[in-house]
Amino acid sequence: MEEGLRDPEPQEEEQPWEERTLSLLQDSKIDQELSGEKEGKKWGKKHKVKWMKRPMTMPQAILEFLDEDLRENAIRYLSNYLFEKREEDPDNYYRAGFLVFNSCATMSVLLQEITGFYVKMVNETLNVRSIKRLANVLTLFQSVAANGETMQKFVDSCVPNFLVPLILFESKIEVFDNIRAIALSVIGILCQGREPSIIQWAIESDMVEVCRTIVETGSELTKVIAMHILEAILQDGFGISYVCNPICDHLLKGLIETWDKQISLLAVDQDLSPRLLFHIIRCYIILCKHDRGYVIVMNSLPDALTNGSFHEVMEEFPVIRNLMHQLLLNIGKTVEHPISSDPVQVHTVKEKMLESGLCIYDSVPTNAMVPKLIAHDQVTFLPSSLQCY
Repeated sequence: MEEGLRDPEPQEEEQPWEERTLSLLQDSKIDQELSGEKEGKKWGKKHKVKWMKRPMTMPQAILEFLDEDLRENAIRYLSNYLFEKREEDPDNYYRAGFLVFNSCATMSVLLQEITGFYVKMVNETLNVRSIKRLANVLTLFQSVAANGETMQKFVDSCVPNFLVPLILFESKIEVFDNIRAIALSVIGILCQGREPSIIQWAIESDMVEVCRTIVETGSELTKVIAMHILEAILQDGFGISYVCNPICDHLLKGLIETWDKQISLLAVDQDLSPRLLFHIIRCYIILCKHDRGYVIVMNSLPDALTNGSFHEVMEEFPVIRNLMHQLLLNIGKTVEHPISSDPVQVHTVKEKMLESGLCIYDSVPTNAMVPKLIAHDQVTFLPSSLQCY
């Protein structure tokens, strides 16, 4: 039996929203590395919890969702419990997703919470309490999306589609951006497994355009999560074929234009988001595996990536430098600054590239180009000196 759920203190400290969103994505460790090195610190502390006077088990908490008087607290208890125990007790985390989805009327109750939030959005009656209440609901959706037994059923129920208005809604309340981040993370968790049926759902639900919009207008955190989703879609054969199809020309051109704007912003303020730069470069590399994507990238690559504007960033983050050299080699651009062969530096780069599922160089690149795997099912042309693991 799982441990008793704990009751949060009345006054909660600021929650580590990145830990509740981005860190749930499988390939986010490199983001933590890039962010941690730049800021000199890791995630914030988890919010404190204390024992409830009467311990509740997980099924009992879920049953209390049906009682309107107990619902808000019960959802908060379970949400905080899952947040605290996600890494420590993954079995119960996945079990919670299964119970939430399959218990009687629970998904209907949670969907009612979302539609009720819609009303407040329209009436402009949102407040911090209602935003945190919905954040707890979305945390439960994260556990449903992460469970392999409920993931596809969750998508088939169309409940994730109700998150799109939350993602695109503009609010003057600053903490609302946390709702956008958690809602995006639910989509990211669904897409990260790159199941063909789920990627197809994401495309049919216009998630490419949704993510493009967030990359253009969102906060740094939401932009990075949106890039994770775009990467997952582009790494799927159907996904990249759809985006690069001339019939959907507006999608590819929209992405290229948005990334170009972001590159221009990052070139001016390079402290803004090294991890966003990392993901944009990686998306360029993924596009190079498609014939039309390759041509578009070759003809539309921002000048800032080739004129040395990011020299300081690449010196500070070797993982970005190696990725940048890989991109330039793929499209036939000249590499002005060869990768250092310093053994200590290369060893550090290797560790970070391997953690992100990418390849690295063992020596100064040559002109010999051969097809190699980059990550997962991703194929492109790389120097023969590049080793893939």
